[in-house]
Amino acid sequence: MIWRLTGYLLLMGGLGFLALLLIAFSAVSPKMGVMLVPGLAIGGLVTLNPFAALLLLVTFSHLDALASILSQALPLSAFKLLTVAALGGMLLQGYRKPRQLRLGPASRTKSLVMLFLIWLCISYLTCKFPEAGKDHVIGFASVIVLFFLIVALADTPGRLRGLVWVLVGTGLVSGLFVLAEGVLGVRLVATEAAATTAQFEGQARSAGASNYNPTTAAHMLLCTVVMAAVLFFEHKPLRWFSGAVVLIGMAGLVLTLARSAAIAFALIALVYMWQNRKHRLFPLMLVCLAAAAAAAVPFVPEVYWERMGTIFEQGSDRTLLRRFSYNLIGLQLLWENPVFGVGPGNYPHFYAGDEFRWYPGREPAPRQLHNSYMEIAAELGVVGLALFLGVMLSAMKAALQAVRARVPGLSVFAKALAYGFAAFLIASLFMPNEDTKFMWILPALCVAARQLSLGEGSGDAGAGPANTGKAGSGDGGI
Repeated sequence: MIWRLTGYLLLMGGLGFLALLLIAFSAVSPKMGVMLVPGLAIGGLVTLNPFAALLLLVTFSHLDALASILSQALPLSAFKLLTVAALGGMLLQGYRKPRQLRLGPASRTKSLVMLFLIWLCISYLTCKFPEAGKDHVIGFASVIVLFFLIVALADTPGRLRGLVWVLVGTGLVSGLFVLAEGVLGVRLVATEAAATTAQFEGQARSAGASNYNPTTAAHMLLCTVVMAAVLFFEHKPLRWFSGAVVLIGMAGLVLTLARSAAIAFALIALVYMWQNRKHRLFPLMLVCLAAAAAAAVPFVPEVYWERMGTIFEQGSDRTLLRRFSYNLIGLQLLWENPVFGVGPGNYPHFYAGDEFRWYPGREPAPRQLHNSYMEIAAELGVVGLALFLGVMLSAMKAALQAVRARVPGLSVFAKALAYGFAAFLIASLFMPNEDTKFMWILPALCVAARQLSLGEGSGDAGAGPANTGKAGSGDGGI
């Protein structure tokens, strides 16, 4: 009863706020007021179906530049409105589920996420630059909400598969934007400076349909390509779609000129081939991959090889020196503040301080540490790093448990998630991805996969511990 009452109060408050918005917009411009009416109707429908709002949130997590365009016609950002709709809808419909499942089944990873949030706030209380810390905590919390929404709403195998396919599909869309921008030489949808100013040797680097910097955008694209590749080799349904994502996504990855994405992809490809080395079709896969690589090499632009060559040519790229200094400064700050760190969002201000002005490649402007794990350690201390790693590693373990359960129509998606998540974690050694949406969407999907493989979904799971036979006709190996 309390749960339902909370949902109704939230709904009434939201409707009242929207009504005031409608009156205000109508007073300013009758045309704007008329346009707002269908928008409110759509918002109401999405609230009544919180999983639809979640699908859109996952979609826009990668295609955030498209969400920014949509937000221009809205009183608030599309991400915030969809988050409120998903939370409100989850509360309204929560009374239909058992009390213990209203926020999703309990798990060790969920507990670690809560502890990480608490420690984030504790570390904030000790920081030197509270304004930067407040913004960082709010940003962190807004993306971690996605973790809890997914764990609660991905309560059937069908819903989990839908979220995975949507995530893979965003790779196709973003890859197409990268290719189009490479051909046309113009930015199509990205608007933020991080996505529109990056370049190498005078050539602009595309972020596709994202407003993140091109390297982080490449990491997201990498994750979707790896997931699509696993589904292509091991899941027969929609193989044409997963194959298209791999082809277009790989071409897009090349044009992003992201060295870290190339390193992570190579490592994951080696692990996948090693894991499947005893499969009867393994030799055929190697021949096909070699032939595809040989056919693609003539189409790879020369600037890509120049970019990759900087990895082995010491001093050829100033950004590599800067990355070295990022980590040195991070280690120094961690040594001086081992427990609480310097505070969330505070590293850039210390980096720009006079104390580190002589470090190689260092710039006077504030910059984040381009290593997710070292930045967590520097800003939140060893406790924050331990909690963060606990979340990520326990989520990876959950995905592997779901794979080993061999539940038809579920385990292959858990395997795709495990490989895609691993690729993203490796790439995050080179970028501050800890507060990006993908960093919290992926572990949530891994946890949901494990819960469903154990029959712990809050919907019609259709799978349980007893259902551990081999994958059905929809799943196949390479």
